[in-house]
Amino acid sequence: MATCDLPVHEAVNPSTAALHQLRELLQRDPAFAQDLRTTPSTEAAARLAFEHGVQVTPEALWRNRGTLVSGGLPTWRG
Repeated sequence: MATCDLPVHEAVNPSTAALHQLRELLQRDPAFAQDLRTTPSTEAAARLAFEHGVQVTPEALWRNRGTLVSGGLPTWRG
């Protein structure tokens, strides 16, 4: 039987853990937050997050658009 070394919340929903990491990065790095706000798409935002060590899918970003930081930003157009 295989074991899982991930915390329970990550094993259950990895996109939730990635979004939590992203929110923390947004709070502690204003330059990253500004760069993320100016990305033209969720795909570009996911690439930028990956470059900063956070693996999040464009789909997860889209589902959570407008809730990543206070004030409702970033939000990508539909």
